[in-house]
Amino acid sequence: MAEETASQRSRNILGDALVKAGALTEDQLERALRIQQYLEQHRQLGQVLVELGYATKQAIAEAVSKHGAGMRFGEILLEQGLIREEALEQALQIQKERGTKLGEALVELGAINERALLQNLARQAGVPYIEPVFAMIEGPVLSGISPDYLNRFGFVPFSKSEDGRVTVVVGDLDDTQCRDAVAELYKGNYNVALGSPEAIRQVVEDYRHFRQRQDREETRDAVEAGEDSVVQLLDHLFASAIAERASDIHIEPMSNVIRIRYRIDGVLVYKTDLPLDMLSRLVSRIKVLAECNITEHQRHQGGRILYTSGGREYDLRLSVYVTVHGECIVLRILSKQAGLLSLEELGMNSSMLERYRYQVLDLPSGVVLITGPTGSGKTTTLYSSLNYCNSLSTKIITAEDPVEYMIDGLIQCSIYEKIGRSYEATLREIVRQDPDIVVLGEIRDRASAETAIQAALTGHKVYSTFHTEDTIGGLLRLIDMDIETFLISSTVISVAAQRLLRRICEYCAAPYTPTPFELDQLGLDVKEMHDFELKVGRGCSHCNYTGYHGRIGVFELLVVNEDVKEVILQKKPSHAIRQTCMESTGLLSMLEDSIAKAVRGITTLDEILRRVPRIHSSRPLRQILAMTK
Repeated sequence: MAEETASQRSRNILGDALVKAGALTEDQLERALRIQQYLEQHRQLGQVLVELGYATKQAIAEAVSKHGAGMRFGEILLEQGLIREEALEQALQIQKERGTKLGEALVELGAINERALLQNLARQAGVPYIEPVFAMIEGPVLSGISPDYLNRFGFVPFSKSEDGRVTVVVGDLDDTQCRDAVAELYKGNYNVALGSPEAIRQVVEDYRHFRQRQDREETRDAVEAGEDSVVQLLDHLFASAIAERASDIHIEPMSNVIRIRYRIDGVLVYKTDLPLDMLSRLVSRIKVLAECNITEHQRHQGGRILYTSGGREYDLRLSVYVTVHGECIVLRILSKQAGLLSLEELGMNSSMLERYRYQVLDLPSGVVLITGPTGSGKTTTLYSSLNYCNSLSTKIITAEDPVEYMIDGLIQCSIYEKIGRSYEATLREIVRQDPDIVVLGEIRDRASAETAIQAALTGHKVYSTFHTEDTIGGLLRLIDMDIETFLISSTVISVAAQRLLRRICEYCAAPYTPTPFELDQLGLDVKEMHDFELKVGRGCSHCNYTGYHGRIGVFELLVVNEDVKEVILQKKPSHAIRQTCMESTGLLSMLEDSIAKAVRGITTLDEILRRVPRIHSSRPLRQILAMTK
């Protein structure tokens, strides 16, 4: 009875917190509670809300932090879906027997990783979470403090504001000896942040080695050189982002901290906080590197930074966006030596790849469209296809905005509107260059679509990308652009649609039992799934505690045949065109392709629900697996 009371109390606090935060309506809460009540397998309210799409894990965490007074820490982790109920029960038992902290018990059980635990503890305490690295520390704050003193009390000073207030990173917010030592050292003129005890120990050890080296060299210039601290900090952020395969660095001012996030495998990963008083110095240094106007703080700006790491050159594209809390920085990381993927590395199953190679790429003429939203990997597939077609007997010419990969043997042109090299002007000239293959970076409007069609009608092979949901959408959008259906049916030979899904980390992959709700959302039969074992990544140091490492493409390949041409000419609705494609061409939907990859342990159902259009198929799972060998 006591357990039911505690569960009911937690549920009421969470629901009230989300409603107060404006993240949930009363009607949504009531519906979620009804669904939770009738579920055969008990689910926490937070998990039900996430599965219904009413709230995100981030929204739940923020609402509980602001309005969740009264919820125990274990309940908070449980409602966010970060731990399982059985793990919490085991951790509570360990806590009772040994007198250890709940968080330590959960980490010991492998129920949650230390980073996620500390981030939640910091959020609940209302302090920043900082992962200290010696290269990030401002030199002057360490001056005069011995490494032994820092090691003894388990803290490290991180930075100092203009008014002299020091930000100190501690490994345990409840360690009274540590807090007393900090208070005595800084006489109350300090702010506390939470960090990993192991990271703090490593910083102290690096500081010890640094002092020994400086003693040998009989100079302390580097320690005293506070002007270099921001330079070192940025260099560390750039280098660590590249090492972790990030595509973007986000430096975001919040109301009380600077939040640092990396986009890794298409998803933003929270890395650390920084003191808000460092913002002006960070922004100024970045603007200097990008040759922007450092005195302008009211207008958005852009620029680029050339950066070298590990012997490789990187182009960092800068965007400065003015917000209510200060200037927000985003840096897109582009490698100048980025390698091309082969067709085999894209992720197409063997039967689809064979069709794509012999029925699409090897044909001498026609239009090939590669579709998907921004960030779905269209450009990578396009360049891999062009690299396959590249030979001494074939002239390939491109019009791109901008050129992203340099390939020897291709004639590549970057659009540059400022000097009059517009997309339209380039398209007019491109067919006069006697090409075999024409590449249009993107079909933007009717003019570029007509250029592609006309080039194909004169015997050229045309490749381009298109922003549509799926293959059928690519055909329908051409029709919506008022391109004659007989021209579409006579020139378009293939439409490929795709998404990128994160791969499960092989180092922390573990068996996973999907919920009936997940299976229902994907149109899968619960009984049929009993014969297969799915996997999920638990999170480890190899995958940055995300459970994923790398990405793989999921595809939908439509090869246009006579039956498909006929339904295009008749301007049939999308469902009729899709039905014809499935029956006549053996079209495999992206959903089916992704389900096959999840069953084979490559990705997760959660990734599919998050990324892939849900067009339910009547095909049984075993048939899907047979089609994707």
